[in-house]
Amino acid sequence: MIPLQNIMKIAPDQIDSDAAKVVQRLRRYDHTAYLVGGCVRDLLLGGKPKDFDVVTSATPQEIKRIFKNCRIIGRRFRLAHVFFGSKIVETSTFRANPREVEEDDGDAGAEPESADLMIRRDNVFGTPEEDARRRDFTINGLFYDIENDKVIDHVAGMADLEARLVRTIGDPDIRLREDPVRILRAIKFAARCDLSIESETHRRMMEHRQEITKCAPARVSEEFYRLLRAGAARRSMELLVGTELLDILVPELARALRGDDADSETNLRRTRLWAYLAALDRQVTRRPTAPSNALILAVLTLPPLRDILDPDSTAVRDVGPIVAQAIQPVMERVKASRRDAELTRQMLLALRYVLPSRRPNRRRPRLAGRDFLDDALRLAELVSDAETVDAMVAGRPIIDLGVAADASREAAGTIEASVERDAPPSAQSDDDLPPELESTLDRDRDRRRRNRGRGDNRRPDEPRHARPDDEAGQPPNARPPQYPTPPIAAASLAGGPAPVSISLTTLQAALPAPLMSDRPPFLGRGMFGGPWASAFD
Repeated sequence: MIPLQNIMKIAPDQIDSDAAKVVQRLRRYDHTAYLVGGCVRDLLLGGKPKDFDVVTSATPQEIKRIFKNCRIIGRRFRLAHVFFGSKIVETSTFRANPREVEEDDGDAGAEPESADLMIRRDNVFGTPEEDARRRDFTINGLFYDIENDKVIDHVAGMADLEARLVRTIGDPDIRLREDPVRILRAIKFAARCDLSIESETHRRMMEHRQEITKCAPARVSEEFYRLLRAGAARRSMELLVGTELLDILVPELARALRGDDADSETNLRRTRLWAYLAALDRQVTRRPTAPSNALILAVLTLPPLRDILDPDSTAVRDVGPIVAQAIQPVMERVKASRRDAELTRQMLLALRYVLPSRRPNRRRPRLAGRDFLDDALRLAELVSDAETVDAMVAGRPIIDLGVAADASREAAGTIEASVERDAPPSAQSDDDLPPELESTLDRDRDRRRRNRGRGDNRRPDEPRHARPDDEAGQPPNARPPQYPTPPIAAASLAGGPAPVSISLTTLQAALPAPLMSDRPPFLGRGMFGGPWASAFD
């Protein structure tokens, strides 16, 4: 244990009051409890933690009995969430490394360990020291005792913090194979905290980077988003390129960011992407809320589309399919949800209407209340910031000369202002949402609802051409019953003149006999009649 040094001091007012309440209440019930992980690391580095985590000797069920505002989550790693309004204090139990426990329980003459060291369940409880040693990196293995005002260090994490190093706890060859997502986490901590990766840890990261394909895609995608939303997106992307991890995760982006091609267009797109990532970092420091997954995806896919989406570009028609096709490879690589992919597409297309334009008559559709509007405005702010810092990355409109001539005449007052050539006034007004901005998710949902409404009563295994008569023993190729052809239809088929109206008597004569019953008028003429129909029948 290393007492808190004056070099790295944690002031009591820096600790979240709700997290302190959780620790104090657990102690009142005779449980050991500390602050742990990233909050201790960030406080010692002089930063502001985004959340506070607690570790305790109480099991998840015991935590739930102590806190009524608690919910147990997780399967691979069960822990408790203690709720204070919208805030969550994540509370876990001291655990041991399950692989080490299995080795201790095994026979001395057991077979050599498998090449697959991945941990798929992590619910073996242990001591505070075992819990510290099972964690990923030394800088995350520190506990802070609020009551005694000291840091508890079982893994030499304080020394690595002072040396500003990211180092695995134990053998990096084993620890990175246990959970390959730790490779991405090492990059995240190095970028976010401005640290260096220890040499042996870095060497093993390069050696085992292909192991990340064995992890659940949802975990990899979420860690990828975390890399880019914490205010160190540019540095994170540089490390992803340097470790060649980006070639595994999103090879399309890796090719766009690596090398110095002679093609000026390729170099411009690369410069734009670095500029947008730097602008994203600046925006994160100014905004209280982190960027959404969709905004991050829009930043990554915008560079090759910037000129097409410029408000002053008039030579490109049907922009919607172009954008959808351009972003599809990245969406598939990062396993983006349908909602995130759709919001990304919509906010990219919305740039045509929210970025400043030189055309006084451009359309201004009503976007208020749309799900994508807030993110679209953030994206437009980010693009404007990047192009203000570096004018070389500014958009270059693709101009249709005919439209440009019309615009100049309008500006000179020679013709009246009108809507764009591709949106005639008779077809759309400024208040209408452009077709390309309509949500495809809404269209798919409406289509499914309509199809459900039109569904028939066939069994799932019944062929579409089957008839109810088949079940009654009639051969499938038997002709359906013939009903009398209405005179009006016969005249039409014979090429006679088409009548203007059809009488009720003619329609009644054409109906099948079972539908025409001699029932009193008060029972109605419908198939089911009124409340007296059964009595009449």
